[in-house]
Amino acid sequence: MTRPSVEDRVLGHVLDGKRRGRSGGGGAEGRLGSPKERRSRALLRNAAAPRSWQSVVKRIVGGSTRTPQELKRLLDYVAREEGVQSTWCNLAGYDRDFDPERTGGIAQTWSSTWNGAPKRGHTDHIILSFPRGVDTERAEAVARDWGQAVFGSGEFGDVWRYVAALHRDTDHLHAHFVVDKHGIEQGRFMSICRHAALNFDVMRELHAEISQEHGLNIVASTRLSRGLIENAPRETEMRASHAAGKTTAPPPPPMSDGERARRIGTLQGFARDYDELGQIAGLASASGAEPSASSFLTRLARALGASASALIQGVPQMPDATLHAEGDAAARIEAARAEMIASATEAWEAIRVMEPSAERVELERSFADQARASLQLAPENLLLAEHARAAERSDDPYHNPTLASLARLEHGMTEGVSLGEGLRATLVHVREEVGARLSALFSFREDDLRSAGTSVEEMVARFTVPERSEGQLTAWRAQESPEALILWREAERDFGREIDAALKGLDLVPALSEVLAKDQLLSAERHLRLSEVPALEAIVDRMQESLRPEDLDRVRSGDFGPLTGQIRDPALRAAVAHELKNEGDLGQSGTVGPWADLARSQSRAAELGQRERSAGHDHEL
Repeated sequence: MTRPSVEDRVLGHVLDGKRRGRSGGGGAEGRLGSPKERRSRALLRNAAAPRSWQSVVKRIVGGSTRTPQELKRLLDYVAREEGVQSTWCNLAGYDRDFDPERTGGIAQTWSSTWNGAPKRGHTDHIILSFPRGVDTERAEAVARDWGQAVFGSGEFGDVWRYVAALHRDTDHLHAHFVVDKHGIEQGRFMSICRHAALNFDVMRELHAEISQEHGLNIVASTRLSRGLIENAPRETEMRASHAAGKTTAPPPPPMSDGERARRIGTLQGFARDYDELGQIAGLASASGAEPSASSFLTRLARALGASASALIQGVPQMPDATLHAEGDAAARIEAARAEMIASATEAWEAIRVMEPSAERVELERSFADQARASLQLAPENLLLAEHARAAERSDDPYHNPTLASLARLEHGMTEGVSLGEGLRATLVHVREEVGARLSALFSFREDDLRSAGTSVEEMVARFTVPERSEGQLTAWRAQESPEALILWREAERDFGREIDAALKGLDLVPALSEVLAKDQLLSAERHLRLSEVPALEAIVDRMQESLRPEDLDRVRSGDFGPLTGQIRDPALRAAVAHELKNEGDLGQSGTVGPWADLARSQSRAAELGQRERSAGHDHEL
C-alpha cells in the first residue's frame, strides 16, 4: 500500500495547528455571515452587476468512484487529459501542486481508508466554472482558495482530501475537483445536500465571495431573486437547439398553476427585500460618506428601488451594470456601514467627555434618535442597539409620568394631540415652573452632584426629557466615582418621592390637564389600571369635588351629560365616567387598553372628518 510522502507527513504535521486554528466547524456563517447577510449581499450584487456572471458549481452525474481502479482512471482524466492548465491537491490538508504521475499511488492511499459501499461512491467529482474571458492565473487563484474554503478549512465538519485541475479545453475555464468523501481529521463522511451544512448554495456563494476578493465579478443568486419565474431550458434542449442552428432558445419547461403562484409569492418577498435594501443604501448615502461614495450609494438606492418595482410588476430585474465599475455594491455598503459605526462611536465618546450640562443630555437624546434611524444599517451593532431602545419605565428611576407627559407634549410626540397657541404658551410656562422647582430641589445636593460628575442643570434635564435610552442609563450608572454610585441608589430610592412632592400644587389649567391625561392614557401599558394613570385620576378627583351630588349620581347611572361641559375629549369623558361609577371598588377600575383604543379611533375619525371638510371646501372654491 502506498503511504503519504515524507513531505506530506511533515508539512501536514507542521501546518496541522494552523489549519485547525481556522477550522471551527462554523459552516457558512464563519465566512459568509448570517443567512440574512448572505441574502442581502446577493441582492445587492444583482442590482449592481451584469446578470450573466452567475456562479456555476455542479456535481458530475456518475462521477463518483467505488474502486481504486475507477479512481485512478478519473484522476488520470482530471490531471493528465489534454487541455489541463495546472493541477494541485491538499493530500495532507494543505494546498500544494500535484504531480500527475502520482495518480496510482493516490488511488491506493485513498481507497485504503474506505469502508462499506456508499450509494454514491467514495468520491465526488465537482466542477467549478468561470465566465468566458477570465484569465487563467486569476481563475486558478480563485479555484485554489475555493477548494480550501470548501474542503480544506474544516468549517463544514471535517477536512477532505482532493485533487484539482484547471482545464481550458472548452470555451470557458473550469476546475475539476475529485474529493475523497472520507474526512482526514474527524473521519466524517462528506454529504453535499440541501439540508446539510455543505450544500451547493453555500458552494456557489463561496465561489462568488472569493471571486469578488480577487476582483472577479461573479454572483450567486437564484433566478427568482432576479425576477425570472420560468425555469431555464434544459441543457440537453439547449445543445440540441444549438446543433440544429436555431437562433432562439427553446421554450422553458412547463409549470403548474400552483407552482407559478408559489414562485410569484417568493418573488414578491424579494421585491420587499430590494425595497428595504434601497432604504438602507439611501440611509448610508446620508450618513456622512464622501461625495463620490454618496453618489454611488444614491444611484445604488435607485437601482434597488427599480429592482423592487420590476419584481412587483412580475418582470425580470434590469440591473445597473455601470455601478460595478465603481466597486462591489455589497462591499461599498459594508464600507459605509463601518464608517457610520466609527462616526457614531466617536460622537458618543465626544458627548460623554463633555462637561455636565443640560446640553449633554440633549445631545444624548439626539444620539438616541440617530441610533434608531441608523440601526437598520447596522442591526448587530451593540452601541446603536442600546441607544435605539427606550428604557423600560419599570427600570428607569428617572421616569415620572407628569414630567414625561409634559416633555412629550412639548416635542409633539403625543398621537392625535395638537396644541393651540394659547395652550402651547401655557405648557411652556408650566415647563419653566417645573424646571425651577427641580432646580431648587437638586440645589440642596449640589456638592454631591458635582462630586458624582454631574450637576443640578444636568439632573433637571435627565428627569425632564421625554424618555431615556438604555444606553443613557448604562452610561450614567457607569460613572466611576463612589459618590456616583451612592447618588444612583439615592435616585432610585428618594428622587421619585421628592419630585412628586415638588410637583404638588402645580397650576395646571383644565385644558392642559386633559391633554396630559390623554398622553398618559395613550402611552401607558395596556394592562395598567385607569386608577394608575395619574393625570386621569386627577381629573376624576376634580370632578368629585366640582360636581354636585345629584350630577355625580347621574354620571354613575350612565348619563354623561354633567361631564360634557367639563371634559372636551369624548374618550377621556367616557374613561372618567367609568372611574366615577366604580370609584368605590378598585377592582372594578378598567384597564388602559380599551380606553386607549377608543381615544385613538376617535382621534382618527376627527382627523378624517377634518380632511373631508377641507376637501369639500377646496371643491367649493
